[in-house]
Amino acid sequence: MKLNNLALIIILFIIVSFFLSLLGIVSLAFTDILAYSLLVIGVALVYTETIRQNKISIFLGTIIFLFGVYFLITENFNLNPNKEFYLPILLIFCGSGLLLVYLLTQVKKIYLIGSLILIAGGMTFMIVNQNLAVKIFFLSLLPVLKLLWPVLIILVVLFFLMRVK
Repeated sequence: MKLNNLALIIILFIIVSFFLSLLGIVSLAFTDILAYSLLVIGVALVYTETIRQNKISIFLGTIIFLFGVYFLITENFNLNPNKEFYLPILLIFCGSGLLLVYLLTQVKKIYLIGSLILIAGGMTFMIVNQNLAVKIFFLSLLPVLKLLWPVLIILVVLFFLMRVK
């Protein structure tokens, strides 16, 4: 899929969602529309650029996708993160982007090391600045994992299938 086609699909999605919201058929806030658009853009960028082995686009697509997830979570769960939360989340997003670049392209191990450092740094900042205990973090993570365990299994299987090729 070319990026021009993707842009056209996103614009049509935004317009249709806006009109459906105005007519009262669908109840979507602007942040929901933005989040879904970012999810589609991120997935499309990562998918199309993995074939081309374009590291920068894969990195940016991952970050765009994660911002879509961030907007969905903050909108649907009424989370209001403070300013101290933005640096750790940015570090985690960048680390995740580097990790995906490492997993999907033929690059050196420095990308893996950099991603692990960024993710660990983000988690450390989050725990230190938010006064979160590690036990509380894992206890809050368990209900999410209980809900999303099929997604994790599918991701692991896809990872192994992509590495075999």
